[in-house]
This record gives sequence, C-alpha cells and structure tokens, in this order.
Amino acid sequence: MDIKIKNTNPTRRNVTVTIPAADVASTEKEVIKGFVREAALPGFRPGKAPEAVVRQKYGKNIDEEVNQQLVSKGYERIREEKSFTVYTLADVKKGEIAKGKDFIIEYEVDVLPEFKTPDWKKIKVAKEEVKVTDADIDEGIQKILQQRARFEKTEAAANKGDYVRLSYTGTIDGKDVKELDAEAGPFAGAESTWEEAGADNEIVSIPAISKAIVGLKTNDTAKADWTVPADHARESLRGKKINYSITISEIRTKQLPSLNEEFFKSIGVKDEAELRSELRKGIEGTKAQQAETARREKAVETLVAGLELPLPQSAVDSVARDLFIQYAQMRMRSGMQPGELETKRDEIIEEARKAAEVRVRAQVVLSRIAEEEKIDLTQEEFSQAIINIAYSEKTPPEKLVKDRKRLAIIRRDAMLNKALDLILGEEKPELVEKS
Repeated sequence: MDIKIKNTNPTRRNVTVTIPAADVASTEKEVIKGFVREAALPGFRPGKAPEAVVRQKYGKNIDEEVNQQLVSKGYERIREEKSFTVYTLADVKKGEIAKGKDFIIEYEVDVLPEFKTPDWKKIKVAKEEVKVTDADIDEGIQKILQQRARFEKTEAAANKGDYVRLSYTGTIDGKDVKELDAEAGPFAGAESTWEEAGADNEIVSIPAISKAIVGLKTNDTAKADWTVPADHARESLRGKKINYSITISEIRTKQLPSLNEEFFKSIGVKDEAELRSELRKGIEGTKAQQAETARREKAVETLVAGLELPLPQSAVDSVARDLFIQYAQMRMRSGMQPGELETKRDEIIEEARKAAEVRVRAQVVLSRIAEEEKIDLTQEEFSQAIINIAYSEKTPPEKLVKDRKRLAIIRRDAMLNKALDLILGEEKPELVEKS
C-alpha cells in the first residue's frame, strides 16, 4: 500500500493512498463471499446461490461495501503513520473501482500540531464536598407543588402568578400597530390570550401588559405603555412607544395541593419524611454531578491556560456548528423569537466559535497526553461509552454502531475523558467545603 503525504498547513495533511489491484480483488472476493453466505434468493438454498447471481442481485450493495472497506483500510494505514498523529478525518475523495486497477483514495486529515505538552502532573483540583440543606429540600417540594398546581376560576383581583384571559390592542400615536406593521403579530394586539400576571421573565413578550393586569378583576379595563427595545426583532417598531388598551375576560388563580395523604400517594411516597428523603438523594446526586463537572472543567482550564497553538479547523468548524445550534435553542427556550434570533445570528456564531476554539484546544492537548501515556480503551469501556451516548440522545445503540464516523468520535471522546481522569489522579481527591 503506497502512501504520499503533502503538508497543507500545520494541522492539515493531504494523503494519497494507493491500494494495489491485488488487494482490491481480494477484498472484493471476501465481500462477495459474505453476501453469498447471507443471500436468500428464490430457487437456491441459503448460502448456495452462485456468485454471478448474487452479484447481479446485490451488485450496488457489494460495490458500496468494497468501497467502504478499502477506504477504512487506507485510513488505518494513515493512522499508523509515524510522522504525524491524526486528530480527525476531514474529507475523502475516491476513484472508481476497476478490475485489475489500483484503487486511489485521497484523504484530508487534520493532525495534532507540534507543541510542548503542558506539565499536567502538577495540576491539582480539589473535590468539592456536597451538602444538601433543608432549604434545598423545601425548594424541591415547592417545585413539585408548583408542577401539580391547579388553576381555579375566581372573581377576585388577579395576584402575581395568576393566569388572566384578556384581549388587547396596540396603537402608536393613535394609529393601530397592525396598520404600521401588518406582521407585528402579538405586538399589535390579540382577541383572546392568556398572560401570567406580574411575570417578568424573558418569555414575556410585552412586560408592560403582564405588569398592568395585577390587581384587575374580570371585565376590568386598563391601559399600558411599552417602549419597544432598540434591538427588537420587529425593525419597524424599534424605539417606538406603543399604547395598549386591555380588557379582562377571565382570571384563574393558582391553587397548590396540600401535603396530605392523597398528595403523597399520587407521587409514590408514604409521607413527608419519605418525600424529603427521596428529594435529598436526588439533590445530592445532582449537586455531586455538577461539582464533578465543574472540577473537570477547572482541570481543563488549568491545563490549557496560556497555551497558544494552531487548531485543526475542521474540528473547530464542526464543534462551532453544534454549539451554534445549542446556543440558538437555549435562547428560543428562554423566549427569544425567531426574528430576534436572526438579528443576533452573527453574535451567536462568534460566541460559538470562541467556545469551540477553547474546546478543541483542550481536546488537542488531551489527545497528546493520551498518545504519550499510551491510553487505550477496553472493549467494555467503549461499549459503555456507546450505551451512555445512546441513552442521553434517546437513540438505539444498534443505530449508533452503524455510523462509523460517529463511533470514531465516541471513541475519541471516551479516550479524552480517560486522559482527563489520569490528570485528576486515581487517588481520592482532597475534600474541601464549599464556602
């Protein structure tokens, strides 16, 4: 197997692998044998169909499998190269398989840059002692009660947290907002909608309305003024003052369940003592996980502090794309509208790219440590990593194992975590109390 390497930049290699015709033929022969064993064709017993018939029936599938196996063999040869260490496969260009001809594959691979490995053995990060207070448990109980609250119709005035059905119209200098902006949607008005009285979180579209309805009763009317933010999604409304006329049609007040036998039975516990015990275990587990995540992040931060090195751009691009999606989804869950999200697109892209560079820099350094310390995964560790990812993504493991590129990423990330375990030390870390 011939290999030719060109340096594109400090973190990129263009590698051409030539697989001899004899190897191509032997690979194809083995693949066809496999298809013959598995083929179930009319008129033939399993595994007894002639190769020519199998080739005619499954020709495209056979060619795809041969192609994939040859690309994998070429990539394994590249990974054995001593002059560089592959970080990730960026692109593959392959020719056509022809009888009696060599098979030529061109790979673009990102490689680890040359740099001095930080002295990771000096890194010490204490493990935070986890404490669960009565206040934590009380807060947990309140969350459960809030989740199981009922909203009962009332004739009383709306208190903060009550839900109010209302209608409203908006005007600017006496003109309906919808006349000025036909696509203003809820910012122009609504014939019937529910608002939480006094709500002030990011999900609230028009804070002035939710504030104005506190203290109102059914059939009451009110006025509210709202100055549209300068960076609002509706460009035509930016900086303008909208006057809203509000009419209340119904109020529902929040009723929390009582801590009684019926309630405890509904959530699967015997009494309040058992509820508090179960909450303590759950909160303790969550805090322990958060503390360990923070500890690992601190170790990585210390590891790469002040370290400047060229980064594999395909890796940065890939991580940045994923982070952009995450950041955009987080903003939308917080109430940001699609139009506003679009106006902040460049800002989110820049934020994602900076975070991606930090993450990839850490991955590169951990990869070097894994290489130098000859860290490897056992089959059991690799299988567990696949199961963990499948569980977190709610994806069947058998679907993941069919995606070779994804498996390579899972293996790499598991290796990096193992390298980080080494940095943090095998012995039990010193415990420190949280201040």
